[in-house]
Amino acid sequence: MADFWASRTGRWRIRLREESQGDTHERLFRVLRDEIRDGRLPPGAIVPPTVRVAEELRIDAAEVSKAFQRLLQEGFLEQRENGRVCVSDGSGNAAVGDQTQVLFENNLIQAARYATEMGMSTIDATGVFKARMAETKGLREADNDEDSDKNGADD
Repeated sequence: MADFWASRTGRWRIRLREESQGDTHERLFRVLRDEIRDGRLPPGAIVPPTVRVAEELRIDAAEVSKAFQRLLQEGFLEQRENGRVCVSDGSGNAAVGDQTQVLFENNLIQAARYATEMGMSTIDATGVFKARMAETKGLREADNDEDSDKNGADD
């Protein structure tokens, strides 16, 4: 999971540097709001804890907390019963993106590592990633088929 968060907060750090207007929490708010609007943070995506974001972005945790609070107030984020903060899908059901997001980014990270270790080109690395995603999709479809068979057998 460390790679999962690091890939995300690394992108935020770059965007935060590019944002020049306003206080740190205002800039972070805009960066995260844009990530949500553009779909880079899909509905259900779990947001890293405030302290972790602050450490990785090298900013004060109070600034991160202010940005998160504003995102919560404006409905971009929601807090679950267990206290975790995630991207809202507007329906109150924020679990939808978690599994897909983790699978996607985990496959991407593993494919990139494999490609680097093997000295592959960018095109070859993209092929490895596509193959991993196809494999994951196939496994998920097989699980769904088994669930359908079980449900059909009960009728």
